[in-house]
This record gives sequence, C-alpha cells and structure tokens, in this order.
Amino acid sequence: MTLAKQLDRIKNELTDRIFVLFIQKYNGNKSQFARAAEVNESSIRDLFNKKQGMTVNMLFKLCYALEIKPTDLIDGLMIVNNSENNKSPKE
Repeated sequence: MTLAKQLDRIKNELTDRIFVLFIQKYNGNKSQFARAAEVNESSIRDLFNKKQGMTVNMLFKLCYALEIKPTDLIDGLMIVNNSENNKSPKE
C-alpha cells in the first residue's frame, strides 16, 4: 500500500475514533463540542463528513474537549514501511 493510501486510512480511522468519543461525551451536539474545543462548528462538520483533515492544533483541541491524550487516539495506528519503495534506483 502506498504511503498516501496509508495516510488516508490513518486519517479516516483517527476521525472515526474521535467521532465515537464525541457521540459518547457530547451526544452528537457538534455546537457544544466545537465550543469546548474552540474550533468552528463547520470544521467539526467537515471533519466528520471527511471533507477536511485536521492539523496537529485541531487534534490537540479535540483531545482537550474529549478529555483524552492524543496518544490515546493514535495508539495502534502506524505506517508500514515498504522496503521496495525505499531502495535507491540503480545507476
């Protein structure tokens, strides 16, 4: 799997994990979640609709609002290094 595909998979999994915790803590209230995280509600909607990714700042803000550590969210997510992609071309 290419690096880009792996990163897309990780982004989607991370968003899904955040969504589950958001539902548990905020009962689906995006407005309340956005206020607690100090982000625009439209950013929350776009994130959950997978129209937008997130910055590291946004990740930390969402974790703050969910009262979790970022490491709790990313645990188990990894990029598999494909050694064939890392070989230098033969000259």
